Amino acid sequence: MEKKTINGKVTAFYALSLSEFHMNFHSHESCEIMYVTSGCCTVYCQDKEYRIGPNQFIFISPHIPHCLEIASNGPCAILNLEFILSESDTGMPLYGLLDECGVFQEFQSRMPCCFYGMDFRALGYSLKDLISHMQRSKDSDDYLLRLILSRTMVELAASVVSSKNEPGIIYLRKARSYIDKNLHSAITVPEIAEYLGISKSYLQALFSEAMGCSIIEYVTQKRMKEAVFLLENSTLRIIDIAFSVGYNSRQHFAHTFEKHYGMSPLSYRQTHARVLLPDTEHKRYELRGEKIRLRSM
Repeated sequence: MEKKTINGKVTAFYALSLSEFHMNFHSHESCEIMYVTSGCCTVYCQDKEYRIGPNQFIFISPHIPHCLEIASNGPCAILNLEFILSESDTGMPLYGLLDECGVFQEFQSRMPCCFYGMDFRALGYSLKDLISHMQRSKDSDDYLLRLILSRTMVELAASVVSSKNEPGIIYLRKARSYIDKNLHSAITVPEIAEYLGISKSYLQALFSEAMGCSIIEYVTQKRMKEAVFLLENSTLRIIDIAFSVGYNSRQHFAHTFEKHYGMSPLSYRQTHARVLLPDTEHKRYELRGEKIRLRSM
């Protein structure tokens, strides 16, 4: 049996931090993801108003009128991707998505006109990698781009499908949001359960089933990811990084970090330090054929 292949084509992208922005209602032939990394914005779509905060996103199907507004009460950092998925020959083939990825098959068969939700796994990281790669390579058809775009589609599908199907997903979303807001403070399972109004055992079971780990392991993973980012992209002292990600001593932080990565925080920094600016400098990239056009936002 001949395998089905879906093709993907990125038509526009940007990574911006805007203090105030007002967009007129519009629609286009592309799907669109607007993902907020910090601050908040409002998206109007299908006669509904969606208030989008950190680690939340909205997916909009083609030809659906929508607009974006950012108030003047603070900057909002947004990752934006516009893309076309098609079974025709346009775009680059994203091998395996339709035949081997069940979560994408379900997403493709029941693609919502508009979906607002929480990043269930690692959609934000995928978008950052994709935008950084495309801004750097300026090549609309290369092998690495196919891989990163495929990963982004899988993460998008996982967030949409999981939000629809998982029992207790509302509690899970609220728990993740609570953890994100309090990541830099002491966090205990009883206080999260009390905040949600559910039992500790039910909360632990939700995390174990949906995330494949305990709540404490999840919190540690989040803190380690943030620590890695700071080690790679900042000049903060290691003790300051330890405090900023929720540890009250450098020793505890160093011990936990070494358990996860097999090296000390200092060794990791010496090996992986880099400067990464996921910022398209107030420019929006439009891809048409083999040409890339830049437009100011």
